[in-house]
Amino acid sequence: MSIVKNTLATIIAISMVSAIGGLVFNTMPLLLNTVSQTLNFTPEQLGALSLTAGIGYLVGTLTGPLWVDRVNWRVASLVIITCAAGSFLLASKLSGIGLFVGFAAFGFFCSLAAALGIRVLGDMPDPERAYGTRLSVELVSIAFFLILLPIFFIAKGGFSGAMIGLALMTVFLGLGTLFMPARSVLPSTLKVKGFPSWGSASRSWIMLFVFTIYLLANVGLFFFLAVIAQNFNPSAEQFGVMFGVLKWLGGAAGAVGAIIGARAGIKRPHFVASALVLIGVLGLFLAHDIATFMIASWVWEFGFTLGCLYLTTAIVRFDPANKLVVLVPMAFGIAMIFGGKIAGQLLANGGANDSANNGAAALYIFVVLCSVLPPVFILFTAQGRKPAQDMTA
Repeated sequence: MSIVKNTLATIIAISMVSAIGGLVFNTMPLLLNTVSQTLNFTPEQLGALSLTAGIGYLVGTLTGPLWVDRVNWRVASLVIITCAAGSFLLASKLSGIGLFVGFAAFGFFCSLAAALGIRVLGDMPDPERAYGTRLSVELVSIAFFLILLPIFFIAKGGFSGAMIGLALMTVFLGLGTLFMPARSVLPSTLKVKGFPSWGSASRSWIMLFVFTIYLLANVGLFFFLAVIAQNFNPSAEQFGVMFGVLKWLGGAAGAVGAIIGARAGIKRPHFVASALVLIGVLGLFLAHDIATFMIASWVWEFGFTLGCLYLTTAIVRFDPANKLVVLVPMAFGIAMIFGGKIAGQLLANGGANDSANNGAAALYIFVVLCSVLPPVFILFTAQGRKPAQDMTA
C-alpha cells in the first residue's frame, strides 16, 4: 500500500514509534525512586539497576545495523512495540535479581524502537524538519506522561503501577505503526549493504564520534543538575518547575528546528546551539540563587537539545547511504552508561556541595570543551548533501 509522501502526519507517526526509546531515559529518576520506596533497594543497587537498563539499551542499538534495512519496517515496529510493552509488564511482576533482567529487557526493546524510527526519518528530504518534529513529539508526549506517572500510576500501584503505565504509553506511541512505511526505496540506500565505507562517509563517522563526546558531557550534567541545585536548598515545587520546564523547552527546541528546517543553512545552527549551551553553563556557574540557576538550566537545555537535532542531521547529510544514523541511539546509550560516571567523578573531585556552585566548575569546563567540538568540526567541513527525496512504502 502506498504511503502519502512526506506528510507531517507520517513524520509525526514515525516520531511516535521513535519516542518509545525515550521512555527509558526520561522516566529513570522516577522509576529508581519508586523502586527505592517499594522494594527498599539501596543506592548501590539503584545505580546498578540504571546501569543494567543502559547496557540493555546500548546492546539494542548496536544490533540496529544488522536488521534495520533487512526487514519490513511496519512489521518490525509492531513486533518491537509488542515486546517492549510486554517487557514492562514482565518487570512489574519481578523483584530481586529478576528485576535487573526486566530493566535490561525494556532497555533493549525500547532502543530498537528508537533505532528504527531514527533510521526511517533519515529518508526524509529535510532532515532538520524530520528530526526536529521527532524531538518535539518525544519530549512533549513524555512531558505529559511524566505528569500522569507519579500522580496516577505510581500513586495507585507503586512500582508495578509505573510499569503498567509505561506499557500503556508504549502501546499509545505504537499507534504510529499504522503510518510506518514498509521499506526504503532510495537508490543510494539500497545500493549500500551494511555500513558505508570510511572513504565514502568519513565526515559522517567523525560526526558520530563528535556527537558521542558531546552527549557524554551534557548527559552527565543533566543527570547531576538536581544534585548541584541542592546548593541553593530548592523546594519540591521549585524542583518540579525546573524539570518540568526543561522538558517543555526541549520540545520547543525540536519545534524550532522543525519549523526552520534547512533554511538556516548547514553550519550556522551548530554555532547557535553551542553558544546557547555555553551561555547556559556560564549562568549555572555564576548562579547565586535557585531562580538564576533554573533560568540558566533552561537556556542550557534549549541549546543542548538544538545541538542534538543538528548533530543528528549532520550525520545524515554526510552519509550518502543514510545508514550511520541508526547508531545515534548507541551514542545516547554510551552517554547513559559513562556520562553520569564521568560527571559524578568530576563533582566528587571538585566538591559538588561547595558554596557558590564552585564545586561543579570541573564539570562545567568539561561540558564547555565538549560542546565547542561540533561547530569547530563543522566549520572546516564542506557542506553535506541532501537531494530532494520521496518516501513511499
